[in-house]
Amino acid sequence: MRKTPLIIIVAISIIYIMAGSSFGYWIWTPESGKWENPKYAAKDTPEDQLSYAQKFYDAKNLKDALREYKKLLKYYPLSKEAPTAQYYVGRILETMDNYYEAFKAYQKVIDTYPYTDMVDDVIEREYKIADAFFSGKKIKIIGKWQMPAKDKAIEIFKAVADNAPYGKYADLAKYNAGLAYKDIQDYDSAILMFKDLIDRYPNSAVIDKARFQLAECSKLLSVKPAYDQTPTNVARQEFEDFLKKHPDSELAADARQVVDKLKSREAENAFETGKFYEARRAPESAIIYYKDIVQNYPDTEWAKKAQERLNELEKK
Repeated sequence: MRKTPLIIIVAISIIYIMAGSSFGYWIWTPESGKWENPKYAAKDTPEDQLSYAQKFYDAKNLKDALREYKKLLKYYPLSKEAPTAQYYVGRILETMDNYYEAFKAYQKVIDTYPYTDMVDDVIEREYKIADAFFSGKKIKIIGKWQMPAKDKAIEIFKAVADNAPYGKYADLAKYNAGLAYKDIQDYDSAILMFKDLIDRYPNSAVIDKARFQLAECSKLLSVKPAYDQTPTNVARQEFEDFLKKHPDSELAADARQVVDKLKSREAENAFETGKFYEARRAPESAIIYYKDIVQNYPDTEWAKKAQERLNELEKK
């Protein structure tokens, strides 16, 4: 009777110890030259792997479904089933209320598989995630800690517009990105976003609103300039341009009120400049500003004050 070599006995013993009670689940695979546990291996074909993952998803066993979809992506990244697996990774993360990670999973569909027929659906889902963040959805940081995510809304809206520049959501994404910039008081970026929308999508359904917001952000950017009238003038011109192009818009009344306020601010700044020159004993320069107010801003309260100063200076 032949004796079993000691080295084989030792090897089998080590394998048994390492595998523990699950020894029966480990099999030798000649292709890899390794012992593998089928639990962690993919099915023989990407079709089978996708079907296997889909069964978990349909049964609402999301944790196992996520594991199996990721397994397909790991073992068959170039298969025709891979975009579907990547898409469902996003769907699962979205269902789990992990919205930002879901967006990143969806974006990977666009970046890695741009020719898939799921692109339109992916972009729509990204847009809805961005809209959720814009509307107040918070992002998880650590544990139960959450914070507002307007910055994430901006990132995703811009991605939507970049993914399909002439798609269904492109102009709306740019408009909402502009509003989000406005909300966080980044008026320069908001202005650029609204201008880009107006230039790229002149027939957009939100074109009149974009023009109004462009003027509004210009106004907010001009708040309390010392003696530099440029921001205020630009803001007023934007609103006046809006009124010329959209005189019957539902926003026209608001725009006219803003124009009146900006004119009053311009007149006030000119009046303060006139007083500055008076204090510096330069009445000739002060008179230039006071006359400008009387001539160009006659309907403001500052026109009367400017005329009073002119009368006093003329007496002197």
